[in-house]
Amino acid sequence: MKFFKGHGNGNDFVILDNRDGALSDDGLSRAALALCRRRASIGADGVLVIERTEEAHFRMRLFNADGSEGEMCGNGARVLARLAFETGIAPSPMRFVTLAGVMEATVTPPFVELNMGRIDLRSGVFGRSLRAGGQECPYVFLTVGVPHCVLLTEEERPRGEMFDLGRELRYDRGLFPDGANVTFARRTPSGEVRAVTYERGVEDLTESCGTGCVATAIAAALVWGATPPLDVVNPGGTNTVRLDFDPGHEWVHAWLKGRTALTASGKAYPDAWA
Repeated sequence: MKFFKGHGNGNDFVILDNRDGALSDDGLSRAALALCRRRASIGADGVLVIERTEEAHFRMRLFNADGSEGEMCGNGARVLARLAFETGIAPSPMRFVTLAGVMEATVTPPFVELNMGRIDLRSGVFGRSLRAGGQECPYVFLTVGVPHCVLLTEEERPRGEMFDLGRELRYDRGLFPDGANVTFARRTPSGEVRAVTYERGVEDLTESCGTGCVATAIAAALVWGATPPLDVVNPGGTNTVRLDFDPGHEWVHAWLKGRTALTASGKAYPDAWA
């Protein structure tokens, strides 16, 4: 099986071209389980799949490391757009279909800016707190293609604590019936916005999360009064988020921009599936 490898600020993916439809849904799920295993296989946070569609230049699908199919991934969408541009599958700007709707991307290597369209704020949760790590912590809940819980803090948390809290909250069906990505966002004394995300489906902290950056930027603007565009610093790099709020704050139009890299292509051998 031929594959490509790429990442957006350290959020890494195996990319499969399934425009011939050779792999079934079950086959793609099994491929994600096999190929994402670090040290035992190629290793990645998820598998991106490009397929044919009449609605746009291509269809993007995302399969998480646990084999589940995700609705959307901001960094993944940017990486796939870069590959589509570099291989002649699509021009820039391009349009592609995801489970979260139609996205548009503009590629200026190594940067890709993703037009994520309107995000509904009416179904979001603002001005509430939850108990995390023995502390009351204000949070924001938004669906940015996928559900996100953004914990807002002024203090840096140890990585192990973020992992434990992220896993606990990700499975809190009382708060988040469909589960949620959990982002730990903090504002430094200099005003810099930093974020680390525990990703649903990856079941770990990732080096960067594109939709998490967008959710963080929205939360920072509405709760902290930060002025967009905002640079959101992840462990793996920085994503820039532009926001255009409607006057009633019922929705916000969002754009996500950051670096991408295509790092390898090759053939996966049967041992990768063992």
